[in-house]
Amino acid sequence: MTSMEAKFKPEILIVDDVKHNIFTLRTLIELNFEANISEATSGEQVLRIINEQSVDLILMDIMMPGMDGFETARLIKNRPKTSNIPIIFISAYDPTQKLLEKGIAAGGFDYLTKPIDDNQLIYRLKMYLRFIKHEFLMNLHLRELNQKLIEEVEERKATEIILQHSQLELRAANAAKDKFFSIIAHDLRNPFNAIIGLTTLIMKYYDRYPREKQMEFLEGIKSSAENTSRLLQNLLEWSQTQTGKILFEPEKFDLKLIIFENYQLVNSFADNKNIKIEMNIAEPVYVFADKNMISTVIRNLLLNGIKFTNNGGFVRIDVSQSESIVEIKVQDNGIGISQEKLKKLFLIDSNISSKGTAGEEGTGLGLILCREFVEKSNGKIWVESIPGEGTTFTFSLPADSNSK
Repeated sequence: MTSMEAKFKPEILIVDDVKHNIFTLRTLIELNFEANISEATSGEQVLRIINEQSVDLILMDIMMPGMDGFETARLIKNRPKTSNIPIIFISAYDPTQKLLEKGIAAGGFDYLTKPIDDNQLIYRLKMYLRFIKHEFLMNLHLRELNQKLIEEVEERKATEIILQHSQLELRAANAAKDKFFSIIAHDLRNPFNAIIGLTTLIMKYYDRYPREKQMEFLEGIKSSAENTSRLLQNLLEWSQTQTGKILFEPEKFDLKLIIFENYQLVNSFADNKNIKIEMNIAEPVYVFADKNMISTVIRNLLLNGIKFTNNGGFVRIDVSQSESIVEIKVQDNGIGISQEKLKKLFLIDSNISSKGTAGEEGTGLGLILCREFVEKSNGKIWVESIPGEGTTFTFSLPADSNSK
């Protein structure tokens, strides 16, 4: 006997308004079959039982007070949930076979007469229970196959998701590699070419150039060196994020101090273009994030605002705090960004770097670094811009819960 066969124990319902008849049928069934047996003495009771529990076979008396067996059978067959239950009618001898015809018309499977012939009943029950058992095993087998199919589909979906994720990671890795080589081949080489060219001119024609021209060359060298230094710093930090070597160390710190430190670092670049940096942060604001990463974000956004703002413009940084979030806005009144470029601004595989208002070179790497650092600190970053009017970068950070 298989485990599935061992699980099968049919539910048989005996219906008769005479208790002695029920007792006789129950005894006969219990002596010959392994089955769970329920009893009912009226049609109304039958309908209640089959609504509350599973029934595999009904032995139904016909002549009962109130609702007879035929009417009860018709109601059973009219319900989708119970329409497939086999019904065997049991009643008095019927030489005309009219009761048999009515029973079949009412949905009965068979008809037995009283007094019950034990051998005939056992034979009929064996036949029907064998059919019911076969149907049970088939349904059980189908359910198991269906469950396996569901599991295989879910496993396949999970595999497809993993493959898609791997493809995205591979695409991102290839884009990062291409970006890296592009920076080395072009963006990093150009500043050095400018430095080498200017120093060569000074060394070769030192006596021919007036002091003002020499100072102009030196300012060009200084500017190229500063741009290269910033680029190398961003490149180093970005490469560390790609290899997982940069540590994420969140802590509580005062955002106001970090903003002021970076203001002092970039103010000379703003002065060179006569750009005013405004800070709207009157009191300490504490956040929980990686201080070095957020310092890099603020510095890059300030430098980006300076780069794309014309002489005499402004760059403003505003800080606001809600219950659990701190928002930092870096706004400028510069040249703005087109909608097409906005969509690709934080994507590594998009080459959208632009020259600043004074011809400053760039790679777009700083903004990509900003996004990665903000997201590591459980924040978000977004941008709004109107070409010709200016740009606003906004990023959020978790406020320190104990800062109030």
